[in-house]
Amino acid sequence: MISLRTLLPRAFIRLMNRLYLTSRYDVKLHANVFASRNTVFEGKNVVYNNTTIYDSTIGYGTYISNNSHVRFVRIGRYCAIGDNLMTYLGLHPTKEFVSIHPAFFSLKKQAGFTFTDQRRFDEHTYVDAEKKYVAQIGNDVWIGNNVMIFDGVTVGDGAIIAAGSIVTKNVEPYSIVAGVPAKMIRKRFDEETIVFLLEFKWWDKSYQWLQEHHVQFSSIGEFIKAFRQHRA
Repeated sequence: MISLRTLLPRAFIRLMNRLYLTSRYDVKLHANVFASRNTVFEGKNVVYNNTTIYDSTIGYGTYISNNSHVRFVRIGRYCAIGDNLMTYLGLHPTKEFVSIHPAFFSLKKQAGFTFTDQRRFDEHTYVDAEKKYVAQIGNDVWIGNNVMIFDGVTVGDGAIIAAGSIVTKNVEPYSIVAGVPAKMIRKRFDEETIVFLLEFKWWDKSYQWLQEHHVQFSSIGEFIKAFRQHRA
């Protein structure tokens, strides 16, 4: 049986998907954006020009800037992601194997051929038991331009990744990292404040709650004073 999807032009299907996302979830996709049908948007998202999103989850209020490649990544809420984010980088063997070429260990035929009839090396490292996501980015994370995030990396809530960084290891919550490979520069707040924010989880509050209390977000001191007794 031939499905309706196979009969319709691909461009028409993409257009209908855009209209659905816009009307249902208030998602805006700019020019030359591809989002696979298995990608989940929580709502109020913007994806800028020439960006590809494949089988990922994009949290509420998160935006992704130009020329980014987001594949098999779980991204939290209220994240600000700069241009040229690269994920799903993959691995090559550096020990034991004679060659790094995937024709000797992969079935994917990256060069158009393969010598093996079985997978002999794990090309990707996942952050979840179901092997759906190769990286996880927390809530309230700022990622600068031209950042690469390796497979198996978890970026904690509230973290900042400086432009041009290559992230090869997990990033602690509310830390600022930079460099190649990325290393911690400092924490954004003291440990007591970080614990409060991680327990309070303001990103789980309703849109209306955030509208009502947005003024307190201008001062971490005032924020804690206002909500210390109202942790989630």
